[in-house]
Amino acid sequence: MFNLVSNSIFRKVFFSLVKKRNFYLTTKAFEKRYKNVDKILFKNNLNDSIINDYKEKWSVFNVEVEYKTLILCHNLSECIDINIVPENIFAEIIEPSLNKYGKNQLSFLSTKNIYEKWFENKKLFPKSYFHKIDNIYYDNNFIIINDIDSYLNNMNFKFPVVCKPSIGTSGGVGVVLLHNLKEVKGSLSTYENLVYQEKLLQHEFLESINPGMNTIRTCLYRDSTGKFKVINNSIRFGVDGGLDNETGGGIVCNLDDNGSFNKYAINKYCEKFIMHPNSKVSFLGLKIPFFNRLIEVAESIANEIPLCNLVSLDMCLDKDNNWRCIEVNLEGQTIRFSQYAGKGFFGKYTNEVIKRILNKK
Repeated sequence: MFNLVSNSIFRKVFFSLVKKRNFYLTTKAFEKRYKNVDKILFKNNLNDSIINDYKEKWSVFNVEVEYKTLILCHNLSECIDINIVPENIFAEIIEPSLNKYGKNQLSFLSTKNIYEKWFENKKLFPKSYFHKIDNIYYDNNFIIINDIDSYLNNMNFKFPVVCKPSIGTSGGVGVVLLHNLKEVKGSLSTYENLVYQEKLLQHEFLESINPGMNTIRTCLYRDSTGKFKVINNSIRFGVDGGLDNETGGGIVCNLDDNGSFNKYAINKYCEKFIMHPNSKVSFLGLKIPFFNRLIEVAESIANEIPLCNLVSLDMCLDKDNNWRCIEVNLEGQTIRFSQYAGKGFFGKYTNEVIKRILNKK
């Protein structure tokens, strides 16, 4: 009996220390990322009662509550919302709890090769020409291609073709546009897992702000009913001809519940833009067309995804007014896009999320 009790105590102490260590490392990672942000954005202009309310709300997880996240979001937005989630608590406690199966179990559903195979409505995703999966080539019906050179010579491509790694990258790394058959053949050896897709043409409204492709990051949470619900949306724009990923130099503008733009966008260094730096189109007063349809399509896609409770989709509005899904993200979620606009990532579901995680413990 003594050994059983001792072992139980040891395990509790051990895992408590591991948790504290991981939390410390996560905190340090966020501090490193923010080192290039203007220090004035971390000046505390909040009164003690707000800070105390914030600490009380988030201290339920029995870790030290950092409130730099709240200060930063307040200084950017001039809004106060104690539902703003501390970034280290989200990364170390909330996301792993909501998506408890982790990278290994969820990686299949976020693999870009399988979207047309898994989801019922294939037309919601870009049409694929062929796939490379673990160095084996497949056509768009997942039949093995025995002679890839012959297959490509007989393929009726509509150029440009989008080539992207399908596993293991993020932030637009490795995504290229191919303009002829020679470039397609030259790209085959770049990664072990690739998908070759049609290039979607975006809606004229978005094209007028920034030509190319601008996607909406739609975040969804599976609520107590078991159904996914959209919790926030943010539109991403490329700058100077680059991809729309924030990590690649893009900017992000949060959208309200009606699809209207926030009055400013943010880059990865928390610099604010009231207009697109290239087109000079002001964000204030803009509204996404067919926004209600976006919500419907995003929720229909998410509700076909099992094993997780937090999903973010990269959505685009094509030239024919149809919402299409470019990418499914099941891990490494970002909460910054909505929170930099002064709104807690989970919004009205915040207390439900906290209670859900505490009940699991």
